[in-house]
Amino acid sequence: MSMAGEQKQHKEEPIIIKKRRGHGGHGGHGGAWKVAYADFVTAMMAFFIVMWILGQSEEIRKSVTEYFEDPGAFSFVTGKRAMPIDLNLKRSGEGDGGGGKGTDSTVNDSSGKRKKDGFVFWLSNELQDSIVNKIRDEAIRDSSNAAKRVERIKDEFENFVKKELAAKPEMKDILNSIKIEMTKEGLRIELIESSESMFFEVGSARVKEGAKEVLAKLGEEIGKLPNEVDIEGHTDSRKYGGNAVYTNWELSTDRANASRRILEANGFWEGQVDKVTGFADRRLRNSGNPFDISNRRVSILVKQMSAKDFIPEEYKK
Repeated sequence: MSMAGEQKQHKEEPIIIKKRRGHGGHGGHGGAWKVAYADFVTAMMAFFIVMWILGQSEEIRKSVTEYFEDPGAFSFVTGKRAMPIDLNLKRSGEGDGGGGKGTDSTVNDSSGKRKKDGFVFWLSNELQDSIVNKIRDEAIRDSSNAAKRVERIKDEFENFVKKELAAKPEMKDILNSIKIEMTKEGLRIELIESSESMFFEVGSARVKEGAKEVLAKLGEEIGKLPNEVDIEGHTDSRKYGGNAVYTNWELSTDRANASRRILEANGFWEGQVDKVTGFADRRLRNSGNPFDISNRRVSILVKQMSAKDFIPEEYKK
């Protein structure tokens, strides 16, 4: 090969030059300043958010608080709290299944649309009927189960009375003075005086020890039920002498309340007592003899629950 050919070959070969980067200058800092800067920007953003919130109305501050307590309850599209579909709708006659924005919070019965907080929720006739019918079916089943539970409580308390009669002969008079019956209103349990002072001391609302034991057992059993309870106090027609200020009205009410306190202390859930009433001698058990001692009684009514009681208010038509 000639000298010219060798020179041409050397010229065609690439020359690679490698340079080592020195360790001087600012290379030693790396990316640490970026982390510090990001922290600073985050802190400033949080500061400005807090300042913005402080300058807003009470309603907005409340909404922000609710968001941080339950972020999932808010729509990421609208920023508003997500509204559940309200089934308190009349059967629609001309809903077209579409949707759009509204401005009020009323129900348009003719179109079957629900407007709430500026948004309209539409349900077709078939979907409305399907959902509402399912809720009603479940409510009927629940009310039936509740009625069976009341029946079981009745049986359990009757068994308790029988066992107590066998185990405690001294309580025979008290236990035989308890009347238990199912009525159209519900389960009614009455503590009926059969002597001068069986359940209460004469002329007062002081509960006798045997009666306390019976009421405590009732509180334990009835407290297992979801049913509300009415408590009634009744007296006979005997009056307090002279110009007494304390009358049968006060006595009947005080006895009903004394019974309530024992029931609530022994198993009743808060709010289970719906009503406490003193009837004095206006609802006699023995109307043929207003002075009969059996007219003195405390009546505990475990109210029957209908299917309607198991349907949430927003689903009732």
